[in-house]
Amino acid sequence: MAAGRSKHRASVELYQPTETGSQQVVQLSSDWAHYGQATDGAVASLLLEWPLPGSRYGAKQYLLYLHLPEGSGVFEVGDPIATPSEDVVSGFLIQRTGRLKGVTHFVMGTINIRGKSLRRGSVELKCADRTEIRGKFIAKPGSRTTFFQHDHQLDIANAMTTARGQTASQHATTD
Repeated sequence: MAAGRSKHRASVELYQPTETGSQQVVQLSSDWAHYGQATDGAVASLLLEWPLPGSRYGAKQYLLYLHLPEGSGVFEVGDPIATPSEDVVSGFLIQRTGRLKGVTHFVMGTINIRGKSLRRGSVELKCADRTEIRGKFIAKPGSRTTFFQHDHQLDIANAMTTARGQTASQHATTD
């Protein structure tokens, strides 16, 4: 995936084994890929967003969020992050449309990320609802991740609980 203007910044394939027809394998591409770093410098976040399949723009219907260590590397869901709060690599997918509408947490997977100003990488993730996600991204730094984190604090806490191998206590919203 090149960094040129005509190339997408986030392209993934969702495999949803519980769906049928065109909803079972969904291709998503957009220019919305964001990377943020916490003020302590130890933790980062990745936010990928997509409109409906086949669209480049429009309302964001699919959102992928990851909480991971700052810097380049290969990280596994559940890996510890060196922070006082004992964070772990975690995340979730929000679908705002379709039968699988809602939040599903990542239960396993790998995130490969590199770069300094632009973060390039790939994801291979498995969700609690059995959805599998594979794809690539080129994420730019910005404040979008901070706003998202503020609006999705419960989703983030539940994702971290799930990544630690525990059951999330509350079902979060999709707003």
